Order: sequence, then C-alpha cells, then structure tokens
Amino acid sequence: MLPPKIFLCSTYIDCTRNLYDTTHLYYFFKNNRFHLVRRPSRANVIVITTCGFDRIKENRTIRMIRHYYQRYKTKSRIILCGCLASTCRTLGDMFPGTTIIAAEDSRAFNDIFKPGIPIGEIKTNCLNKKLFAQGRLHPERAAKEDYYIHICEGCVNNCSYCDYKMIHKHVTSKPAAKIISELHQGTKAGFKRIVLLADDCGSYGVDRHTDLAKLLDLLRKFRNRDFKLAINFLEPRRLVTLYPELPKGFIRDHVCEICIPLQSCSRRILKRMNRHYDVARVLEIAGEIKRLNPGIHLSTHIIYGFPGETRKELFESFRVLDVFDEAIYFCYLDKPGTRAAYLDHKVPKQEILRRTNMIKEKRRELRSSGRPGLIRMAYTDREIKALLAP
Repeated sequence: MLPPKIFLCSTYIDCTRNLYDTTHLYYFFKNNRFHLVRRPSRANVIVITTCGFDRIKENRTIRMIRHYYQRYKTKSRIILCGCLASTCRTLGDMFPGTTIIAAEDSRAFNDIFKPGIPIGEIKTNCLNKKLFAQGRLHPERAAKEDYYIHICEGCVNNCSYCDYKMIHKHVTSKPAAKIISELHQGTKAGFKRIVLLADDCGSYGVDRHTDLAKLLDLLRKFRNRDFKLAINFLEPRRLVTLYPELPKGFIRDHVCEICIPLQSCSRRILKRMNRHYDVARVLEIAGEIKRLNPGIHLSTHIIYGFPGETRKELFESFRVLDVFDEAIYFCYLDKPGTRAAYLDHKVPKQEILRRTNMIKEKRRELRSSGRPGLIRMAYTDREIKALLAP
C-alpha cells in the first residue's frame, strides 16, 4: 500500500466543535509525521470532518461531501468523521464505499493509520480558523490566537430540537488536574486569552462529583493570574443552579466572555423545547454579571420560527438586547429524528421569511440608534431561502 498522502478539510469551521475536531486531526497527522497535502488531487486519503448541528449545516456538509466524492472516489479513500457521521444514519447509503467514523469512535483512526502517538494522546489547544481557510489546510496561516481547553464531552440537557444525545449519551469530564496543567502550559506559552470549551460548560463535573463553580474556584487560585477566561456555552438552567457558588471576584477580574444560549424568551416555547428555566431569572443574573464586570462580553443564541411560536413571542426575544452584548438568531428548520420534528403548529415557510426580515429590521433600527452589533443572523438570506423553497 502506498504511504498515505492525506487531504484534510472541514465542512464548517465556524462551528467551534468542528474546528476543534479538525484541528485535533491536524495535530494527529502532523505529530505522527504523516504527509498532509493541500490539494485533494494529490491525496490518496481524503478526511472530511462534518457538521450536522441543524438542517442548514447538514445540507452544506452533504454538498461538500458530494463535491469530493464525485471527483475523487475512484482514486482516494474517503473518510467521513465528526457530528454528521454520528447522527445521519443514511450517510453510508448516500456515499457508498466511504469510511464513516462516528464522533465518539475517534480511536478508529489508530486502527486505520497505525500511528506512533495514539489520537487520544494528542493535545489540541490552539484553534485557528486561518489554518483551515475555506475549509482547507493552510499551515502557513497558523498564528497564535486563543488557547482552548476542552473540559468535557456531552450535556445534561435534552433539548427537543437537538440530536446530539445520539453522539454523547453521558457527560465525560476532564480531571481538574489536567485542566490546570493545560492552563499552565497555555500561560507559559504566552497566551493571554483562555477559552473553556464544551457542549455545555455548566455540565462539567456531573460525572465526577464536582461542578463548574468548583473548577473556576481552582482556576482562581492559579498562581499565574495574567490571563482572561472565556466560557464557550453555559446553558441557562445550569447557570441558575451554579450562580450562587460561582467565585464572583474571579468573574469580575478574569472572565472576559460568556455565551449563555437562551434560545427563547417564551416560557411556553421553552417548554416545547424541553428547556426548563425562568428567563427573568437568567436575565437578572446576566445583569448582575454585567454590573460586576462591565467589560465582559455576554452573548446569547435565539431560535426563531420554532413550532408554535407566535410573532409576539419572537418580539419577546428582543428583551435580551437590554442585557446581552450580542444575540445570534438561528432560523428553526425540522431535523429528522428529533422530537421537535414531530411537534404540531409548524410556522409556515413564508412566515419564517417574514420573521427573518423583522429581525433584520430590528437590527437596522439598533444600528441607526448607535447600537451596532447587537443582533447577528446565523445564516444568510440565500441559505434560508434555499431550504424554504418549495
């Protein structure tokens, strides 16, 4: 067999999890001295990390896989990995002859490539979108940016629109000693911004009789204090539970960013999403954090067009703009296999387009009043219209 010449690409590096998985594979191949090539035409192995967070990302991923499959299936082994490889049961039928490695089965890379360093021992802390410009590897563009510490896999939540439980049924947390060790390595290397990365940082420790508050307290005692910390996803229900124990001084002095994905401000819609928390309490806590640390950047996610949502309930979501620095709006589309896909009272396609325009109008209103950047659309008009077309 010819020595592998590997072309590595990502279907959606704007997803931090996808970027993490792709970077992890990059270091796996690089540290094991495999030959990485920048053009698929030069490869005999093509590795594609997939994203299947929602319908838009799933469709984009399948288009990209089809592009490589149609051109290179006869000369290259094609390996599909990442989230969609776990959640899409028909991926093998769509692309026969490909090797599919589920996200939870990354050790399969050891069986295929017989590396000197197993994939489980590869550290992945430096994530950089420039390394994968347009999804392709560009090693000369790598630069020192943020330092990521992946603290846990899985999530205690069970949202009706999400199929991620198919990948990680249970939470698996990294030992605190390893997190401290990675923090030490990052600060020693000169990184000033550390990002805690997880599907839900608030789920950290449920499998180890600890929690995020205790972890932050350990970081508070870390000897080198010359860093800022970002928390990438802290689910609202866990925030409410953990907030009384969170070290307030550490948040004031060292936390620079938290993403708290509310998804809706309607109690009725949250119930349909199987998300259980009091929005007023979450906004109250977010306000307290802003008063404690005025320089912190708080962001949130909002899903609009969820089954049963009214226009009034959409307008309620604009309440977050009184507290959060940024709200990212995601258009809801049914994802087969999720419980939400079977809910009644679907919002009509034309109404979703109208609501998209309403959100954009609110964004223009904020910009004209001197408050730019508060609202961001997760998808382009073209992407939304393509999926809503008859």
